[in-house]
Amino acid sequence: MTMKSIIIVDDDINYLHILSALLRSKGFNITAATSAAKALDILNNTRFGMIITDYNMPGMDGIKFATRIRETYPDGYIIMITGDISPNVVETATNAGINHILAKPVNVTKLMAIIRSSLRVR
Repeated sequence: MTMKSIIIVDDDINYLHILSALLRSKGFNITAATSAAKALDILNNTRFGMIITDYNMPGMDGIKFATRIRETYPDGYIIMITGDISPNVVETATNAGINHILAKPVNVTKLMAIIRSSLRVR
């Protein structure tokens, strides 16, 4: 694992491709998964410096995904991106161990600042 390795999980394939391409253009090694279940399979074999996940996905949402990650990846850095930034979602996400919650559409400048800051600290 390198700190510049990021896995992105989002069921919206277009959003996944755009965010992946953006972060690749900034020099990050990106792995993309279209579901939390696929991402968990990948995480069983590979460690990442950061996990970026959507909240609203079929099968397993981003909060349940984060809870599962925390079982085996307690030091993983998790950013959740969501269109539902309600206080209830924020509180539940924070309790699940999600480090940052960003609203969709994501502010790229803010996302890059969070990524760079978290990778420097770690």
